[in-house]
Amino acid sequence: MRPLTSSQLLLIWEEGLGQSLPDKTFRLLGEACNTNDCASISRLSIGERDARLLLLREWMFGKRLQNMARCPVCGEITEWETNTEELHLQALPDQLSVRTFNLEKDGYVVNFRLPDSNDIAKATMEVREDESYKMILSACVLEAKRNGKKISRDKLPIQILEQINQLMGDEDPQADIRMNIKCPSCGHRWEARFDIVSFLWAEINSWAQRMLREIYLLAKNFGWQE
Repeated sequence: MRPLTSSQLLLIWEEGLGQSLPDKTFRLLGEACNTNDCASISRLSIGERDARLLLLREWMFGKRLQNMARCPVCGEITEWETNTEELHLQALPDQLSVRTFNLEKDGYVVNFRLPDSNDIAKATMEVREDESYKMILSACVLEAKRNGKKISRDKLPIQILEQINQLMGDEDPQADIRMNIKCPSCGHRWEARFDIVSFLWAEINSWAQRMLREIYLLAKNFGWQE
């Protein structure tokens, strides 16, 4: 990966104004990873994608991170701050590749990969939230056997799927970052999921608008035509 220049970041932001959040994220990471193949970026596991975004965020805006969350009990807006060094939970591989894993248990042998952005997007669009869990797990199963014979993915028992889910969490811990927050108003404590994708784009949007205002003021003061 490589840091982006201000001009590169501003161009990506401008081109992404009409794009979905995933698409412009793939474009952003593609530029940082020096590839035009956004499809390969979309196939990164969620944890690897987010780990790369976190590193890119440090290069652009530093390691100090501030965010806000609404208390689920009293509705008070709570501000919290952390250092991004505390959020790095997995190392980044040198190459963009899809890793596969095997689970052997109770006569079952399952070859699977980790969930990626395409899996999440498809599950979100096509099924209810309570069904997305099984759909994502099923999509990640590449091959399943029982006692040496191939079986379809929908024949895997729930205990095998749960074991796969546990292994996915162990191999891709960056995919689910939780922050412990305490409300200063009512004292309620809860866990809030930190979504680096939406957080980073909120920062980029603010930065780009600030840059454009500064450019406008410079152009106005110096009489620039463009």
